[in-house]
Amino acid sequence: MTTSSEEPDPTGIWEVLGCKWTFHILRYLDAEDARFNQLQDGIDGLPASTLSARLKGLQAENVIERTVDETATPPTVTYSLTEKGASLCPVFDAIGDWAKEWIA
Repeated sequence: MTTSSEEPDPTGIWEVLGCKWTFHILRYLDAEDARFNQLQDGIDGLPASTLSARLKGLQAENVIERTVDETATPPTVTYSLTEKGASLCPVFDAIGDWAKEWIA
């Protein structure tokens, strides 16, 4: 498939979403905002180093946001989907539906 120079190239999305564990992280955050340990405990098999790297990458792409509550002792950090990230949820639903039908 070719795209004209006037159209954005959709294949670049795989650099963001195609990394292992990213789908799981975003699906978790679709259900609820979470702290680092909640994500790590809630997604079986996800190493802390990988979670940290994925969160930084998703934040850099403005898919998630990191909020620090400095009024708490100690300060707490919460991750949540941005509007851009939330707009991916219907896409994830469609991918999930496709996988249920076509992947054993």
